[in-house]
Amino acid sequence: FRRGSGSGAMATTQDKKPEEEQSFIPKVELPKLDLPDKMPESFDEGSAMVVKLLAPVEEIAPFKLGQIQKLIEDIHEETGKAVAPFFATMQVIFLLAFTGYFVWGIVALCLDSPAMDCPCAEESWVWLYALLVIVIPTFLGTIMGCIKAALAMAKVEDSVPAPLISLPPPVTMVTLAILGIILWAGMSESCATFYETTHMQLLVLFKIQVILMMIAGVFGFITVAAQAMVLVKKYVPIGDKADASDADKAA
Repeated sequence: FRRGSGSGAMATTQDKKPEEEQSFIPKVELPKLDLPDKMPESFDEGSAMVVKLLAPVEEIAPFKLGQIQKLIEDIHEETGKAVAPFFATMQVIFLLAFTGYFVWGIVALCLDSPAMDCPCAEESWVWLYALLVIVIPTFLGTIMGCIKAALAMAKVEDSVPAPLISLPPPVTMVTLAILGIILWAGMSESCATFYETTHMQLLVLFKIQVILMMIAGVFGFITVAAQAMVLVKKYVPIGDKADASDADKAA
């Protein structure tokens, strides 16, 4: 009887060993994809799904149509709500077009890589400018996205002034717009002919980027001005607030 009980105990311990070993093995969980539960049944649902899936692309885009619509709504609420459907449609089209442009820009830079040290490279900076417009907004958008995520995880986003988070991208766009205008206006006829005959795809990419940066620069300048007014209004007492602060100090 004792032998039987002993063998049963040994069998029990042997059965427990695999369970104990399995408990020490870390469980590998696959990342969850944020996919829709069902296919969209209307254009509005489809637009919302596309915008949600292309949210990382929007972070690196030169300008965000959603922010423009919000700015219009802040200025005049009825007008902002009236143009909201139009901006929603344009946002979907813009994100899809920007995705295609981004992929094509990388391919063009790789195919026209000999242009980085061509005779006109020091004068026109066409290849270098195209590279900067592709890399800098992408890198900056990634960094700002990580900062926003870190602030949200730490639950301190309310303590950080919003202009400090939203100012770097528009300032970058304004800088790239000014640089692109200077490079395009200062390109000599000989270099323009050289790029048209040997690196036409790169030249087209350069001109598209300058136009995009000019549009983004206009919206960026408006954003910078608006955020500067918010900072001045918040930290510099004006009018009644100044009188109230003086009265508090005197008291």
